Amino acid sequence: MVGFGAVVTVTVLLLLTAWNNTAYYPSTADLQSSLTMQNSSSSEFTLRTMFWVSLLIPFVLAYIVYAWRAIDRKELTRDEIHSDHAY
Repeated sequence: MVGFGAVVTVTVLLLLTAWNNTAYYPSTADLQSSLTMQNSSSSEFTLRTMFWVSLLIPFVLAYIVYAWRAIDRKELTRDEIHSDHAY
């Protein structure tokens, strides 16, 4: 029940800061530059881009695991370690 209460509290606080375009992070240099919910939210383009990138992350991680296992499949020998040959 504590987790639900925390979610409700944070949601209410965010809704209160969004009420009447109230600044939740006021600027001391220029009050017109204060952050509000409207001017600090992402654009639709940014949200769509983040969606597609988040779908690619599992494929990138799977490729890293595949490549790592392929590299580790063959162990290094002492001759390879002590050789001064550079590729």
